[in-house]
Amino acid sequence: MKNKVLTALIVDDEPLALEGLKLRLEKIPEINVIGEACDGDQAIHLCQTLSPDVMFLDLRLPGLNGIEVVQALQADVLPMVVFVSAYGEYALDAFELNAIDYVLKPANLGRLQKTVQRILQRIQPLDSSKEKFKLLQALGETSGVAISELENWLASDLPLPTAFEQELVIKNSDHEKVFVAIKDIRWIDAAGDYMCVHTKNETHIVRITMKKLASQLDPKIFARIHKSTLVNVNCIKSIKSLRNSESLLELGDEVQLKVSRNYSSAIQDLLEAKQI
Repeated sequence: MKNKVLTALIVDDEPLALEGLKLRLEKIPEINVIGEACDGDQAIHLCQTLSPDVMFLDLRLPGLNGIEVVQALQADVLPMVVFVSAYGEYALDAFELNAIDYVLKPANLGRLQKTVQRILQRIQPLDSSKEKFKLLQALGETSGVAISELENWLASDLPLPTAFEQELVIKNSDHEKVFVAIKDIRWIDAAGDYMCVHTKNETHIVRITMKKLASQLDPKIFARIHKSTLVNVNCIKSIKSLRNSESLLELGDEVQLKVSRNYSSAIQDLLEAKQI
């Protein structure tokens, strides 16, 4: 359907962002915005009552977040979903939910037009193998995973693969293997030829170089704040500027980490992007 007009629901808890997205979408002839929501519960209600073709959905919302909104909707009322977010690290989760697209804020008109064209192509009869390759290519570019590996994943029931490790395998003092989830690691620092891997309740000692360990970790999550220290940016509670262009990170539980001047600017930019 070449000239089909798609009904759209837009969801964002920031009034200015919601209005800006609406104004840009209204400039696209194939889109008709029929509803607006500012939280997850309202988004679910409007999906059930309006049955939009597509939902442009922010990820960080009061109450239910964007991922939870999609998970809560029944299949018969679930529209095509386009996530609109300032945070690129959630793209893999979005694609696991079969999102049509993942648009980074601020979403300009040209980018939204490409998204709409992708939606229109999705609802038109297309050569399935060509469409599959395009989707795998897009997902490969986002995740860093080879297309061949993604093809194997499609034929399995396994979680979406990632280019980075999801857990570290560590030998404890009894030479038993311990599996430590990457998301549970708060920070890592070097101690001679060993690395100290800190979680909330434990510290694990690993014989590995900083370079090799860092290569196994997603640089969007683990940032270097010193030549011998990596920190999980999702664990940072606040940042305080010090003299000599240094700064101090608060991780909670009375944990403070100093950021050296060589990395201070980069970590400040990263945290500002995350609105910390």
